[in-house]
Amino acid sequence: MFEAKSVSRSDIERHIYGTYIYLRVGMGVIAVAFPVLLYAWGAAHGIPLADSMSAYYWETLEKGSPVRVWFIGGLFAIGACLFLYQGFTKGENYALNLAGLLAIGVAYFPMEWNCGSNCKSFSMHGFCAVSMFVCLAYVTWVRSKDTLSHIKDAVLKNRYANAYNAISIVMLAAPIAAALLLVVFQQKGAYAFFLEASGIWAFAAFWFTKTAELRSSSLDAPAVPPNP
Repeated sequence: MFEAKSVSRSDIERHIYGTYIYLRVGMGVIAVAFPVLLYAWGAAHGIPLADSMSAYYWETLEKGSPVRVWFIGGLFAIGACLFLYQGFTKGENYALNLAGLLAIGVAYFPMEWNCGSNCKSFSMHGFCAVSMFVCLAYVTWVRSKDTLSHIKDAVLKNRYANAYNAISIVMLAAPIAAALLLVVFQQKGAYAFFLEASGIWAFAAFWFTKTAELRSSSLDAPAVPPNP
């Protein structure tokens, strides 16, 4: 029962590949659930839909900010996964590491609250959030193409490239539009929340798409077949 068991190279490879598959899919699932969980948990405590996801850090102080733990926990989880994930190139890996640190920065530096005209012109929270999406957009627009050469089907390769381009545009444009609505135009309402959610869901779509792409090219499978 407690004797050491010899593990073959093929079994080790399958476990390594499986770990990366679960890590990518896990990031996608966390990202899909993140905005939904913030809203649902807030609604369960009588909190209406906030103007932005960042507002859930403070909503609502008289009730002890019940959603804060999910907001911080979700960002820390995504940040840790991004930092631990090994990119296929140095450029991708550096960008993912930086994005992971910035995600933690978004949680660590909360947005200013009820400051009115006294709000600072520079927000560390906003800087971390926008910079994180810039890093992720770089990964999806540029570095995501690094593995496409392994797909032999030209039509399928082009389909994945177009998907990555579309994801990159949404991932970058959505949070910038949300920031403009909140900071420049001072627009309150659900628009910014759903724009931010769109950026998060584009992030999720990237990891699901990347997993499908790697499976299409057999890069997500061990080179040595498992023992029968």
